[in-house]
Amino acid sequence: MNRYLYSIGMLLVAAIASGQPEKVSQLHSSELQSILENERVTLIDVRTPTEFANGHIEDAGQLNYYALDFKKKLLLLPKDKPVYLYCNTGYRSQRAAEILVKNGYENVYNLERGIMEWELLDLAVVVEPDARPDTKHKMESDEYFALLESERPVFIDFYAPWCGPCRQMMPMIDSLKTAYAGKIDVVKINADASKRLVKELQIGSVPYFRMFHGGEEVFTHSGLLTREKVTGVFDSFL
Repeated sequence: MNRYLYSIGMLLVAAIASGQPEKVSQLHSSELQSILENERVTLIDVRTPTEFANGHIEDAGQLNYYALDFKKKLLLLPKDKPVYLYCNTGYRSQRAAEILVKNGYENVYNLERGIMEWELLDLAVVVEPDARPDTKHKMESDEYFALLESERPVFIDFYAPWCGPCRQMMPMIDSLKTAYAGKIDVVKINADASKRLVKELQIGSVPYFRMFHGGEEVFTHSGLLTREKVTGVFDSFL
């Protein structure tokens, strides 16, 4: 009886496993570059039209992840060919890739670290003639390094307008700037508008935070931060 139950259990496990979609294959920029040099592939940029216009990989198509009809258009891609997806950091393209896999696409590839890594490696991008570069919270290298010499501690938030976690934390960052005015300088830097600086600092994802005191880095963090964590760091220097 036990052997019978064991056999039934194993069959159920096998059935569940066979029903699960295959995983999305992850690529680094150098791997994708090699593929693009040797093959013609379906390459889709899932960023917004503005992001796409300001720099995209050559021959990439564009589907806006935030558009209401995104999923409908995404599923029009042919199933019999590999699909390669990318965004800025790999987050949106990973979500898009998962949609494809769940709908029966078998060869789906995601640029794991996005076009930010691609540009950090000096790989070519195409900028459209009608591109309108973002200039809000733009910072050049000379401004940045001068900022670090402030007598007060300096807390820097590297963000991007398209970044969900960045937008989620923006009200908190703004309120901290007000609460600690005159004690700690809270500075926002738009990674999209400050690409030369981001490349120089080798920043590959946002949100990304750095804090300096007396020209020395005293705190760094990549990803979401709580108000409690930030105020704890701030208060340790007051």
